[in-house]
Amino acid sequence: MTMSKSISLRLIALISIFAIGWALSLTLAAAQSFDAKVSFFYVPSSEDEAYHVGDRITLRLEVRHPADSQVDLPSLPEGEPWGDFEVVSQTIAETARRGDNVAITHKDIVVTVFEPGQYQTPRLLVTHLLADGSTEELAAPVIQLDVATILVEGDSELRDIKEQASLPVPPIWPWVLLSILVALPVAGLIAAGGFWLYHRFRRRGEVIDMPIPVPVDNRPPEVIAYAELDRIEALNLPAKEQYKEHYTLVTECLRRYVEGRYQIPALERTTDELRRTLVPTSAIKDERRRFIEIFSESDLVKFARFRPTLNDAYEIVSKARRLVYTTTPIPEPPDNTKPQKETEEMAA
Repeated sequence: MTMSKSISLRLIALISIFAIGWALSLTLAAAQSFDAKVSFFYVPSSEDEAYHVGDRITLRLEVRHPADSQVDLPSLPEGEPWGDFEVVSQTIAETARRGDNVAITHKDIVVTVFEPGQYQTPRLLVTHLLADGSTEELAAPVIQLDVATILVEGDSELRDIKEQASLPVPPIWPWVLLSILVALPVAGLIAAGGFWLYHRFRRRGEVIDMPIPVPVDNRPPEVIAYAELDRIEALNLPAKEQYKEHYTLVTECLRRYVEGRYQIPALERTTDELRRTLVPTSAIKDERRRFIEIFSESDLVKFARFRPTLNDAYEIVSKARRLVYTTTPIPEPPDNTKPQKETEEMAA
């Protein structure tokens, strides 16, 4: 008897636990599978809910839906008619969670009307994307709005246009006085500094606006040319494909050499002018042709966009160096005849 009663109690306990679990599962399933709900209402801007012509009316579109689903709120064209309304602006849709499985997505739409009367919002559809991949369209409720005129009924009296509001202008004399007080010491300091500098340079006998002397290179023309050609060769511009710059530096070096050697303004003359100037004389002999060849080759690279080979670009420096060498006068040997005669006379 006691054993039978114990078995009955255990059976009742198991059935109760199963029933409670089944009820809880039904409750959770019902909580997780609720239907989405759309709300559409206006947001009063003040305690007075009356709207007038031209007022900005804020309408809020709100959807309460499961958190594992998504809602696509419609976007209205701004600045264009929407039924009897005109859309002024709208916000971006925002979603916020409310509890474990509840989310609320909403956006605000600002509209206006320009005539008094009773209005209702046009049909507005919301797309709901469920967790299983299916979609459904939900209709927002229609909002009724009364828009009143700002005119008083029966008031037809014409009134003058209101004058512009006059704002008090602060006096400017304090600012003028402050500017004068600041400017006077500054002007005095500038004048005193100029006077002091004038007398200082005057005592030293210096001229303030004297031009800065340009240093003169007294080295022989061939020494200047060799140093410049060595510098150009060290730049190695052909390896960087800077052929135009390379040829320009070489020809300018030779033109300065011609100026220093023959007193001909070669930097100011073209190749054709130099061809007519460098006439064959005993001074330059056959080197006139070699000068013109180098200048003409450089003109092709600088002005005709001729692209020389890498070897030709390096060879132009060697040509210029040989030309400087061949046109450099050979120094005369010292006259040792006179000291020899004096030695012979002293020996006699």
